[in-house]
Amino acid sequence: MGLPEALFMAKFLEGIRSWLGADTGHFIWCDHQSLEPVNYSGDGFTDISAVQRFFSHNSKVTYPGVMPAFTDLMRSSASGTLGGGESGARAYLDSDLYQDVMRPCDGRYMLYMVARNIQGSPKGLLALLRSSSDKPFSKADHNKLAQIEPYLRHALSLDNEDASTLDSADHEGLVVLERNGALRYQDSTARKLLWMASHDRIDGGALIHLDSHNITPQLRRLHHRLVSVFEGRDEGPPFFECQNSWGRFVFRGSWLDGAAQRAVGIRVLHFIPRELKAWTGLHRLDLAPRQQEVALLFSGGLTANEISDQLGISRHTVSEYVQVIYERLAIAPNREALQQALLS
Repeated sequence: MGLPEALFMAKFLEGIRSWLGADTGHFIWCDHQSLEPVNYSGDGFTDISAVQRFFSHNSKVTYPGVMPAFTDLMRSSASGTLGGGESGARAYLDSDLYQDVMRPCDGRYMLYMVARNIQGSPKGLLALLRSSSDKPFSKADHNKLAQIEPYLRHALSLDNEDASTLDSADHEGLVVLERNGALRYQDSTARKLLWMASHDRIDGGALIHLDSHNITPQLRRLHHRLVSVFEGRDEGPPFFECQNSWGRFVFRGSWLDGAAQRAVGIRVLHFIPRELKAWTGLHRLDLAPRQQEVALLFSGGLTANEISDQLGISRHTVSEYVQVIYERLAIAPNREALQQALLS
């Protein structure tokens, strides 16, 4: 789809986590020269201190029988499982890697792979975790991960900085501030979105300043506007947006009535490209890769003849694939219904 890596990876992790039955998914990018960890995407914001410790310490340590230091791991083509029945399971559970990083993220079992681009250069570490109440990753899980490796290589080989129109709502979080601007409440989605909006790259430098009690510049800006409006000063509407490699973020603020002291409610909305949202919807249907391609192109407005020419398949095959998609979604056979189903 020609998307920036950060935008693609966030949705890819959601998809592969569902496909392989993992509780959490994580991707840590490496610098192309030093091979040090330089960026992060995933579910680690539930315990950000664990991600902080990995960047600052654990990534630099070699764990004999378990995993080499991050830079050495990037020089390998390693993939595998940890914590199950393999020979290094006990060493993994006794290691600081498990105690400091994986256990706080409820990662009793791990499935991992060093991801590379089509030139063979390392791009980062993909790690999927399951909790102690779940079953270990199996050889079959490992084989499934290997199946998507060529597609991941391709996605990590596209040098795209700009995304297409970011017009499809993806996630939404809520923040509540006190009248004086102090943080009263934020849900887990808002916490993640705020730091994505504030940092184009989630690296060690950004993580060291991440504190659950701090508010970001965007929240301060909205709070200032709301207070100004309340006090009769014209500072503009309590709304603004920003965009970076993670997508487009919209902030909407309002006063919350009914509390002893008036508070500020802020909705944080995340927008992604329409085609990426549609791909997420297609993932639920368990379609073959070529069928997914046809669905994306057709929902994007291409005719059957145009899809036939672009993919090198017959028009009849295109029509068959589209019919299968309608049946799987149980919708009326028209393009508008398909678009609405995929973007819902």
